[in-house]
Amino acid sequence: MDVILQIILLLICAKLFGELVERMGYPALIGEIAAGILLGPSLLGWVTTNETIEVFADIGIIALLFVSGAEMNLKSFLERRNVAVTTAVAGVIVPFAGGILLGYLLNFSQAETLFLAIALSITSIGVSVRILVDYKQLNTVLGTAIVSAAVLDDIIGIFLLGILSAVAMQGTTLAGGSLSAGILIGIAFLVVFVLIAPRVLRWLFDLARKTETHEMVYSVAIILALASAWLSHTAGLHYSIGAFVAGLILGDQIRRDRPLFDSLMDFGFGFFVTLFFASVGLLFSFTWETFLSPYIIPIIVVAIGGKIIGGYIGSFHFLTKAEALLVGLGMTPRGEIALVVAKVALVGGVIGSALFSAVTVMVIATIIFTPLLMKHGFAWAKIAEKESP
Repeated sequence: MDVILQIILLLICAKLFGELVERMGYPALIGEIAAGILLGPSLLGWVTTNETIEVFADIGIIALLFVSGAEMNLKSFLERRNVAVTTAVAGVIVPFAGGILLGYLLNFSQAETLFLAIALSITSIGVSVRILVDYKQLNTVLGTAIVSAAVLDDIIGIFLLGILSAVAMQGTTLAGGSLSAGILIGIAFLVVFVLIAPRVLRWLFDLARKTETHEMVYSVAIILALASAWLSHTAGLHYSIGAFVAGLILGDQIRRDRPLFDSLMDFGFGFFVTLFFASVGLLFSFTWETFLSPYIIPIIVVAIGGKIIGGYIGSFHFLTKAEALLVGLGMTPRGEIALVVAKVALVGGVIGSALFSAVTVMVIATIIFTPLLMKHGFAWAKIAEKESP
């Protein structure tokens, strides 16, 4: 089928399913993922992942994180740095330890156990942000804590991916030089970007406002988002990191221009972000035999439980118990980076197809379960708040 027609079908189905799910009181992303599952290789087989859809999906995650960064208050974000650090660290250590224990119990090899621990440790910032946007919680204390922790979690995940890549290339012996170089490059990029980017990005943005072309500011905002994402990716980090930081830096200027902010929201959520979540559903390409794997249920349980416990432990000193639980729930979804980790491990011969399939099912399951759990978590938190003295 022609790729344009595939995109049309995917977009129509994703928007319709998203609307139906929202009317039921749940985030639209569940319906968008369901559209991908329906049209993808698992069921109808009308749409398959291809290079064009993957590029649009990448732009979707860039747009989502850039707009989300612009929507947040930089001062509030920085004020939450303590809870962000402790939550990110605990949110990695607990599921990592759970993965090590589970790998031992399932008699995995050392390399397979390391892979599982890494895959369980990584939060999807894109999914977490979309859930908070849908529930209108992005700018709350809770939302800021989740997003700031998820950003650090993503960075830690990239470094863990570097470890796994070294294992894939060198067997069970870590390639210390290449791994250290990758980590140093990533850290150097973040330091330089945070020091230089605010002045440069704001100068370019102000320059765009002085032009005669009325849509120039809109174009420059998109260009800066894409350029920051590309620089981040070039430095070995995920696209989302650069896009989010750029949005955070330009947030004050963008929020003051409401038509611009609304246009960027439409640019992202009207097309690209929808395709990103629909493309997640396209990955669900398994037979019923896949679900007979003895690995799937234990991996999903440890994936969800590890993040909830880690997020709670990391944040309960700074927030209420109800908020700390919601932070743990918000850290639960895995996404694009976990899938990259799985692909690296599979191609490098670290894992087999059975474990790869089980982890991919886990990723999709956590993306679907998290908004459902958070819906009930928000309801419980409101009840707990009313009952508190």
